[in-house]
Order: sequence, then C-alpha cells, then structure tokens
Amino acid sequence: MDRRVLICAAVFLSLAAPGAVAAEPDPAGVVTYSLDLFDDFLFGKDDQITGGWTLSRHSETVEDWRDFSGWLAPLGRLGRHIPTLTGHGLRYRFSLSLGQVIQTPDDLARSDLITDDVPYAGLLALQAAWYGYDDTEFRGFALTLGVVGPASLAEEVQKGVHELVGSAAPKGWDNQLSNEPVVNLTYLRKRKLWAWRNEGWGADVTADGHLSLGNLFIALVGGLEMRLGYNLPGGFVPVADPLGESMYHRAMLEPRWPGRPSAYLSAVLRGNVVGRDLFLDGNTFTDSHRVSKEAFVGQLIVGVHFEYRALALRLQAFLTSDRVDTDEAPRAASRDRYGIATAEWRF
Repeated sequence: MDRRVLICAAVFLSLAAPGAVAAEPDPAGVVTYSLDLFDDFLFGKDDQITGGWTLSRHSETVEDWRDFSGWLAPLGRLGRHIPTLTGHGLRYRFSLSLGQVIQTPDDLARSDLITDDVPYAGLLALQAAWYGYDDTEFRGFALTLGVVGPASLAEEVQKGVHELVGSAAPKGWDNQLSNEPVVNLTYLRKRKLWAWRNEGWGADVTADGHLSLGNLFIALVGGLEMRLGYNLPGGFVPVADPLGESMYHRAMLEPRWPGRPSAYLSAVLRGNVVGRDLFLDGNTFTDSHRVSKEAFVGQLIVGVHFEYRALALRLQAFLTSDRVDTDEAPRAASRDRYGIATAEWRF
C-alpha cells in the first residue's frame, strides 16, 4: 500500500483514543452566523474551484444534546443518537450551512468541450453538522445533501458576477456536468497535541483527520492545524473548506480575556487520499466529461483571524498540490489556488 495512504490512516486512527478534559467557559445561549465568500482572483486565475459562498448558522453551545431550544432544536437533539459524539465534559453544537461551489476550466472564451481540462461544474448544497468539543478534542459528523448540474444555478451566478464586474462571460456552460443529487457523510476528529500560553500570547498544534463517503467525495484526510497569536481563543481553528469537502463548524471557546481583541495566525497542512471527486470524475450514473485525478493531494491553508466581542473577520488562502494528472489533461492548471473571506457575528 502507498506509504502516504498509511500515514493519513495512522493520523486519522490516532484521534480515536479517549482523553477529553473539561471545557473552558463559553458564552451561553449565543448563536453565531457566518458568511464565507471565496474566489481565485487574488491569484490571477479563473479556473478549477473558482468561486462560491457559504452561509451558516451555528447554534448555542449546550452541555447535553437534549438542551437545544428554538426552531432547530429537533435537529440539534439528533446528535445524541450519533455514535461517539457524546463524551464527559464536552460541549455540543449544531451547525446548518447552505452554500454553492463553482468550477470552470481555464479558457472561458471557448464554447466547445475542452476535453483536456476540468469540467464546468456547480454544486448547491445544504449541510447539517453535529459536534462535541472541549479545549482538547473535537468529534463531529456531517450530512451534506445537494445537487450538481444546471440545477445548482452555478452558470447563472458566475455569468451574473462577470457581468457585474465587467468581465467577459464564460461561454462553455453548455458542457457542464448533468443534474445529479449528491449525498455525502463526513466524520471528523481533532486532538490537541501541544498548547502554550504566556501572558497574552499563545500557540497550539492539533492533529485532525476526517473520512468522507458519498457520490460527491470519497476521501481520507489527515493533517495538522497550528495557531499563534494574541489572546488566543480556546478550541479549534475554523477552516472554511468549500461546502462538501469537509464539515462546517465553529468549535470555539472563550479566550483568557473575553473583553479584549484576539488576533492570530493559522496554518493547516493536510494530506488527502482521494477515491472520488465528482468535480473531476464526472457524473456517477451518466456519461459526462471527466479528467484523470491525482490519488494523493497535499493542501496548505494559511489564515489571519481577528475577533472582538460579537464580531470576527477571517482571511484564508487555500493552496493544493496537483489535483489533476497533467499528462492526461495538459490544459488543466492542476494546482488549485483561491482565497476565502469570512465575516462572523454572534447574537
């Protein structure tokens, strides 16, 4: 078996060991909303994962799954039935996210099928995520439901944005993937390996791993998350993956001084063993445009975070190794590059 597969599997399995500790104080009854906008224009490109958005509602944290209240409480309480998500001292949260992802080839001026580049594709999806966490570990499960194809409205959104900013309209959307419903399950574990606090400054290192299964993605992922900054919040860094690639969550705890600003840097290094990627492999049940993908993809995500009281702003840059086999698809700019801007507010 490929050594890289073994490494990812080892990181993922190492997270299953017990060892939760009591959570730090977290604001009671606070609901967080977040809006993520991502695009690749900062990298001077307009291809592969080229744009999208995600709007999320992250529930209040509770000490028992049955303590959720409000109109989404019945959904949140389902978490108590999901194996491994309940543990001593953990706090629980439920997130609901709606988002869109857009992918295009490099040459947007061509209307014919570009067989040696990635397909035109769009995803519109809803994700429900249940998770428990403290300042040491994270356990989460997500269900993603959506549609790929014309019903995703990716064509209309991209053409509308290009018209708004005065760019030429992409001409190849007639070749996009066909309509297909998508169902994906994701299981995510994190464990803090090391933490340091000194007066107002702090740093930590976390191992994470997740498994995704469905017709959208099949992947085993292992990695490390690192943070360094002032008045560092407890918990774990929020990573704004395009919807469907992982799970959306806000597993945050109060910093040492809740009334002061928090400012910190983050870096996430991942290895992805990819069995299926609908955006590259094409439609599951019908013939469609597809390209040969790389089975192992490295990913680096660097971020800048600023949080103060009820507001937070985040900027993250996503960089990958080759996603596409360029021997098979030489036109593909196989290394993906895009940025994500996030605004959060708490009530």
